[in-house]
Amino acid sequence: MRKLILRSLLLSTLVSLPLSIPVWAQASTVAPNVVLGTGTDKVDVTSRFRGRDILVFGALSHPGQVIVALRSPDSAVAVTRKTQMGPIWVTGKKVTVSHFPGVLQILSSAPVDQILSPARLDALGLDPRGILAHATYEPEPADPGSWQQAVLHNKEKQGAYRINPHGVRVQDGRLFSAHLLLPASLPLGAYELDVYLVHNGRVLAQSAQKIDVLQVGLEEWVARFADQKPWLFGIVLTLFLATLGLGLGIIMQRKN
Repeated sequence: MRKLILRSLLLSTLVSLPLSIPVWAQASTVAPNVVLGTGTDKVDVTSRFRGRDILVFGALSHPGQVIVALRSPDSAVAVTRKTQMGPIWVTGKKVTVSHFPGVLQILSSAPVDQILSPARLDALGLDPRGILAHATYEPEPADPGSWQQAVLHNKEKQGAYRINPHGVRVQDGRLFSAHLLLPASLPLGAYELDVYLVHNGRVLAQSAQKIDVLQVGLEEWVARFADQKPWLFGIVLTLFLATLGLGLGIIMQRKN
């Protein structure tokens, strides 16, 4: 309810911008701008986390197309290629792909390739294939294109990479809204949210915001403990597993 009230206040304030000035005069005197708001700036991840829907909304100073992009911190994944040996398939070459966003969501009011040129999309990090082309592959494969396609396919299947050419709704040329869908499995850290106002192939204005995705609860304590004191965490974990194994052994012996 509180979020709805805040959103209503923001939108009512934006709508009440100087109405006594004709629209054509406002467009010629006001510098292009995008006012950005979100339903939350923090996402708590627990063991019960199953994904999250984040509302993005705001107002535009000038008419145009809108692109909303959400990027997570860089991550790394290991990709393996299966090889057929006779009648069976076995695990073949393994390549580690790093230095690319673990989560990428690009929503727009029209297909992005109709809004901006390929070069501009690549420069702004709005082309998933371009992002994967600039990633690091170790060891470097002879056919990087097929590995890039494999990573992109897996990310799309997991819901981590989502491209929606009609995911932004623009109302009366002034207000916009979109829904970002975070997957259940995602990297932690500060996510970058960018909104672009585009007209005639040019970015007129841009607005940015951070969304913190943090682990909370017991999982956060265990992760912090393992990161700060890995040697002690290893000892405690070994003792715990040994005690658990001993207890299970005693229980099985009593049952027999």
